[in-house]
Amino acid sequence: MKMGNQEEVIHNQNNKKVQGKKSTNMLLAAFVMFIFPIIAVILGAYLGACIGEAMNSSSIIFQIIGGLVGVIIAGIGIKLFDKASKVDEKAEKIYWDDL
Repeated sequence: MKMGNQEEVIHNQNNKKVQGKKSTNMLLAAFVMFIFPIIAVILGAYLGACIGEAMNSSSIIFQIIGGLVGVIIAGIGIKLFDKASKVDEKAEKIYWDDL
């Protein structure tokens, strides 16, 4: 029985082992897509405010810059997660016509 977080080993025509992508848990995928960017933006704005106060400067500018850095980091994280995961082919598919 395969576990969801183990990497699959795929055999090609020459019987060489090829590392496949990890099977993705939908709960983890939803967290990465929706919750992680919000946390990254809030954390970036908070750290920006802390840096702005430490420099005795306008914390609003540093909050905006920190939020933008959080958005960029979240985008990169989502892109890396997307490349490292795959959709489970055995999962039940829901079509709009069935609803």
